[in-house]
Amino acid sequence: MWNDIFIKHSQPCDQARIEEIQERIGIELPAKYQEVIRACGGGTLYSRAGQLRDDDELGCRLHSLYGNGQLAGRLTNINLDGHVMDLMKLWEMPQWGFFIGEAEGEIHTPILLNLTNPHYPMGALVCVDLECDEEVLIAHSFDELWQKIEANIAEKSTE
Repeated sequence: MWNDIFIKHSQPCDQARIEEIQERIGIELPAKYQEVIRACGGGTLYSRAGQLRDDDELGCRLHSLYGNGQLAGRLTNINLDGHVMDLMKLWEMPQWGFFIGEAEGEIHTPILLNLTNPHYPMGALVCVDLECDEEVLIAHSFDELWQKIEANIAEKSTE
């Protein structure tokens, strides 16, 4: 299943590693997100899997999900409790969310898990364009995001 969703994925991990990540970043990750990280570590998605909206506003096609380890065959570190935190500071991302992935604009369009922004439901996923300071709600929860990904894969496999 993971090979249908991710072009490249990183290292799966156990629950102890998930707990270590959560302790270091100071938040509890949604259960489905934890499941994805445990199973495949996260990674770069196929374009068809990441199509989240009918329009292409802000290029909000999900490009990658961060999690644990490095991408297979590459030196790209996608650890939520290391490199991601450094990127959040370097790119001066909004403090109301936690950086969990990238849209098509890559680092210029981070996907943030909403922690404190009152304009969005807590736990919602928001695409932010750092260059023009625009935001688009892409899912009300990680579960909703994952349902969209699975629906895209199912739809494309029947074509």
